[in-house]
Amino acid sequence: MEELNSYICCTFVYVVVMLFGSCKGVIKLPENMTIPAVYAFGDSIVDQGNNNLLKTLIYCNFLPYGQDFPGGFPSGRFTNGKTPPDLIAKELGIKELIPAYSDKNLTVKDLPTGVSFASGGCGYDPQTSKIVSVTSLSEQLEHFKEYIGKLKGAVGEEGTNKILKEGLFLLVAGSDDLANTYFTVGIRRMQYDISSYADLLVASASDFIQAIYKLGARRIAVFSLPPIGCLPFQRTLAGGSKRDCADNYNKAAQLVNSKLSLQLLDLNNGTLPQSRVVYIDVYNPLLDLILHPQNYGFEVSDKGCCGSGNIEVTTLCNKYIGTCGNVSNYIFWDSYHPTERAYKFLVDRIIQKYIESFLILFGKFKFKPLLLVFLSTFLAQHQDGAHTPINLPKNITIPAIIIFGDSVVDTGNNNYLKTIVKVNYPPYCQDFVGGRPTGRFSDGKVPSDLIAEELGIKELVPAYLDPNLQPQDLLTGVNFASGGSGFDPLTSNVVSVLSLSDQLQRFKEYIAKLEHMIGEQKTSTLLNEALFTIVSGSNDMTNTYFGTVPLRRSQYDVSAYTDLLVSYASAFVQDVYKLGGRRMGVFGLAPLGCLPSQRSLKGGVERKCVDLYNQVAEMFNHKLSVELSSLSARYPDATLIYIDIYHLPLDLVRYPLKYGFQVSDKGCCGTGTIEVAFLCKYTCENASEYVFWDSFHLTENAYRLLVHDILTTSISNFVS
Repeated sequence: MEELNSYICCTFVYVVVMLFGSCKGVIKLPENMTIPAVYAFGDSIVDQGNNNLLKTLIYCNFLPYGQDFPGGFPSGRFTNGKTPPDLIAKELGIKELIPAYSDKNLTVKDLPTGVSFASGGCGYDPQTSKIVSVTSLSEQLEHFKEYIGKLKGAVGEEGTNKILKEGLFLLVAGSDDLANTYFTVGIRRMQYDISSYADLLVASASDFIQAIYKLGARRIAVFSLPPIGCLPFQRTLAGGSKRDCADNYNKAAQLVNSKLSLQLLDLNNGTLPQSRVVYIDVYNPLLDLILHPQNYGFEVSDKGCCGSGNIEVTTLCNKYIGTCGNVSNYIFWDSYHPTERAYKFLVDRIIQKYIESFLILFGKFKFKPLLLVFLSTFLAQHQDGAHTPINLPKNITIPAIIIFGDSVVDTGNNNYLKTIVKVNYPPYCQDFVGGRPTGRFSDGKVPSDLIAEELGIKELVPAYLDPNLQPQDLLTGVNFASGGSGFDPLTSNVVSVLSLSDQLQRFKEYIAKLEHMIGEQKTSTLLNEALFTIVSGSNDMTNTYFGTVPLRRSQYDVSAYTDLLVSYASAFVQDVYKLGGRRMGVFGLAPLGCLPSQRSLKGGVERKCVDLYNQVAEMFNHKLSVELSSLSARYPDATLIYIDIYHLPLDLVRYPLKYGFQVSDKGCCGTGTIEVAFLCKYTCENASEYVFWDSFHLTENAYRLLVHDILTTSISNFVS
């Protein structure tokens, strides 16, 4: 207990330092924590000049590259100034610049604080490096081994081991594999479909991570692929006459990212002990920056500053073709690489979001970001039962929350319908305020309530059909969700619940009531500032498509059905937009194959997770995310955010102990293997030990963990 108290104390110190640290932009770490060095492996995003000495066309040690670098010196960095390794090292207070390992001016004193082994044009696929004659990842690994020998000569073996253990390793690759080797040159397209090629890239990334781990690396940041279809070069090459973002490139990048993030979860849990391998999402923040440049003080996002900005990169970007007037207005420097200012934007967000993930050990405790979530929830629940609301910027308000969807967020609407899909009886809500069964599909509160609570809006979100609903309740939001519903209208019809179109009609009624209460103008403002949450799709897949009576399987294959669901989701989002909604969070699908009911039905004797169902959920999520990005471009005054509820729940199911749970393969209710709704008659002894309440829905404790993670990672998108 003493160790735990010490751990919590250290955690609190860290959070305070992060929130109230230096005003000069350098992150101050607690005294017992250090990040002494930064190392970079990969491609041109983190190449500090290694290609200068290679016989390759992929180099840039000439002007205008480096025009804004200290002294206006073209160092071989593929931008106008500094690159991410420099910016990360500076923010961490390590040093101003990370040198290239091959730099002839490199001195022994440079070694202990880190170097870059990266080579522009490199990829996870060895073929990518060969095409352009640059240093492959396997060759970078050999250089790293050489470096370790030099470091041991400088600081000794013990000092070397400490630096490597505490240093931050950056791995940035994959863009050239897709953009060049697969799509442009097409060498790999004859051998692999895109899914198989993504598997090849992820396998190579995993092998490389394990190789540097064996050499001493323990804090490893693996960058996702960016939205490569929106790079100026790819727009010109594959975006048509209007130079739109190339959707097939972006979809391929998202597929690789999805597989990569899953692989890193596996590496984090047992494969690489006493380490932290963190997936760094650069896809979404960069895409948001490209789609909404004015929101962040930029003006041009579809072309680079160098030359025409459409095609110029490396030797095509030279002193004879000129550059734009004001590079600070541009997101891209050339047709492939961001400007230093855009890099600063991305690095700032990366540092804020991920830095705590790399502060590994307090005594014998492993420091993980989601443990912070657990601790904050634990501490909040034990302080008079209150949960500390998330603080929004002073000029930002979220006055109301509006909920649409299914049983995950239904707070009691089905109580008033003639359907078997209702739970207004014990043991449901046994841990709710007063132990009263309200119609919520859990032991206590559901995400609707928890989101409103964390945002400081109100304690509970009432069901719109509740006859006890008061006029004042309307001002802070209500819930239209109906358990058993889906994006597919057939899903709702089968079990006689409110379809999304029915929920939309109720929403129109709600708007009319609001206008009567506060007037049309105030109603419009309230809807513009409210947070709309849409949670649907699980019932479509588990019941309507894969259920015992597969109503849609005879009409659609999996790909076509997920397309249908995404088209329904898109239409619904646009309907809400037309009625005034501007801030919408659309939830993806959870790992459906790991729900206790699906394990029992399709998981075999051992009740394993059903891989097919999980793969379909990922397919849908990918398509939904792409569609929301497209809608965001079409409706620039709206904030439409894809909410990932796949990866954290999957990790929760696989490794419950790390989050403070004991049981994740069955629910607390009954046997936990099949019971839901009226089949749920008796319960386990302690629901707080279970991830699932029944065979389909999470416990309040699990929902709390998920909601807190969603809000801490996504709320900035809604208030930016």
